Amino acid sequence: MCDTENVKDFLIVGLTGGIGSGKSTVARVFEALGVPCFDSDKVAHSIYAENKYVRQSIIERFGGGVAVWDKNGESIDIERKKLGKIAFSQKGGIAYLNRLVHPEVKKSFEVWTKALAGNTPYVIREAAILFESGASKDCDLVITVSTCKSQRLERLLKRDNGNTSVSLQIIEAKIKAQISEEERLRMSDYVIFNNDKDEVLPQIEKLHYLHILNRAHAVK
Repeated sequence: MCDTENVKDFLIVGLTGGIGSGKSTVARVFEALGVPCFDSDKVAHSIYAENKYVRQSIIERFGGGVAVWDKNGESIDIERKKLGKIAFSQKGGIAYLNRLVHPEVKKSFEVWTKALAGNTPYVIREAAILFESGASKDCDLVITVSTCKSQRLERLLKRDNGNTSVSLQIIEAKIKAQISEEERLRMSDYVIFNNDKDEVLPQIEKLHYLHILNRAHAVK
């Protein structure tokens, strides 16, 4: 559940789910309904290129092989796949990345929400590690997208072009780096089941029109 002590003029709704659950697809449906959505993972990736301190800290911890270099020998970005393979194989690697990047994502989110003040009843904050990073504490509600593990694995393997020998190890490491599905569901206010794509839209519309909008209007 989320901390609602600091209620603004709009609700902050966290959207999370296990890797491969389809939360980004769900976020796009909310966007189609006119709800502003903040993609924490996408912002985190942009920080690699934009924030020299973050980039240099990653290079010092994980090695220069994870960086993209220009012709002058300056780092200009981070290769996420290379970084992921190394970080997930190192003890404490992912925790280090989260401690480094999450504060910058939080700053970006605060700037983003200030620009929206008074213009929307609620916003979506999409994040794979909403609970693990502590970002859920800044939300008024949390929605978890839940999908059976077999479908999650199938989607993830397709994403990695079916490279099973390498991908399964990385996928399992990513799953272990997140809290369990049971714990995620227990801490959420609502659940969207994404095992059948035809059932997703009705669930989102029900949440949007009957629950979240009503609550957003009630707190104003």
